[in-house]
Amino acid sequence: MEALVGETIYLPCNVSTHEPGDNVVLVLWYREDKGSPIYSADTRGREVGSAKRWSDDSMFGDRAYFQFEKQPGELAVQNVRETDSGMYRCRVDFIVAQTRNSVVNLTII
Repeated sequence: MEALVGETIYLPCNVSTHEPGDNVVLVLWYREDKGSPIYSADTRGREVGSAKRWSDDSMFGDRAYFQFEKQPGELAVQNVRETDSGMYRCRVDFIVAQTRNSVVNLTII
């Protein structure tokens, strides 16, 4: 995926499940060079629309917001910077289904 500096990008993350009664519990985003998550959306004990969101201030801060309602779900990142380039991994934990990981390469030009 490519974007120009200053644009808003949408990193895809499949949050759908085909298991009856299943729901997303937790969405975590990682960047290849970081050992810990850079963004999280936690739905434990709450509706998806009221997910507890956290974003690493040294990465995206308030520029990022995960959109569950999109298909696939997506992490919207506003005003991208050259330093946002990299390989990102989305991890989705469900109540029933197996954890799902997806990877996207972001190049900022």
